[in-house]
Amino acid sequence: MVDIVSHAVIGSLKLSVKLILIIVPLMIAYEFLENSRVFNRILDALYILLKPLGFSKQASISMLTGIFLGITYGSGILLAQSDKGKLTKIDILLSAVYLSMCHAVIEDTLVFVVIGGNGFYIIITRLIIATALTYMFYLYFKDKLNKA
Repeated sequence: MVDIVSHAVIGSLKLSVKLILIIVPLMIAYEFLENSRVFNRILDALYILLKPLGFSKQASISMLTGIFLGITYGSGILLAQSDKGKLTKIDILLSAVYLSMCHAVIEDTLVFVVIGGNGFYIIITRLIIATALTYMFYLYFKDKLNKA
């Protein structure tokens, strides 16, 4: 029993260190890139796609991170922006809905491709489901969260 617990604790600590080693440089890079022109152009392009779903431009940052790197890193940026007061309640809700359906697009897709899945269909299916569900949440909650 002690071996199982010690193995679980050591494994958890190793995983925590790995996450810290990835998230901290990501947050530092985000702080440097936040005001750069190239980064803002990328966010402008993404905002064109996200605006019909009800997202603000500020939500584009966490969406970009979450879609490509994963929900853990996207949520780190989401929490940091939320703490700074840059996101509205509807941004937070829609980001959580979208990223729960479609995150780590590259990593997850490659995992399924390795075991025989078709990457194109996986990505398209995830994008369609995430977009449709997010839009339904936006239609239902936009007035309710704007009043709160």
